[in-house]
Amino acid sequence: MFDYQISKQSQFDNACQQFALNHNLVDVAIQIRMRPQMLRNKLNPEQPHQLTCRELLDITDATEDATLIDGLLAQLNCMPAVPVNEANAENIPAYVMRATAAIGAVAAEAVSNERMTQSRKHAFLESVNSGIRYLSLVGLTMHARVQSNPALAQTVDALSGIGASLGLS
Repeated sequence: MFDYQISKQSQFDNACQQFALNHNLVDVAIQIRMRPQMLRNKLNPEQPHQLTCRELLDITDATEDATLIDGLLAQLNCMPAVPVNEANAENIPAYVMRATAAIGAVAAEAVSNERMTQSRKHAFLESVNSGIRYLSLVGLTMHARVQSNPALAQTVDALSGIGASLGLS
């Protein structure tokens, strides 16, 4: 089974605060049929109100922003969300370029000697999550492409078998 461990850091609270900064909460509240003040309260970790699972799903669906889901997953020490329905063979070059850009931003931050502010930390984590997300989309798309072509799938399986028998895996 899985051994989920809840992080001691407030990943989800930080994601709620970042989401609130990045969105017009009045518009989001209207889209999900909630009072704007209630949404503000639920995104504020200092308030007793908390988002329900259904509300989290509705907000993510309405905004197409995975910040809250990624924060929840990070709180559980899990990787970011990957929107599988976005996997599209025509988009592979764009996925690769976006993943490369995100990894470049991570690399630039890794060698930087500047002080790690909250804003820089958020940008860094967003780059990491974007890189993972786009690389996952490349993998999912390539897997679907191979599986949709029986001849190609058999060739890949045969080559994998040959490689394994030669000890190349």
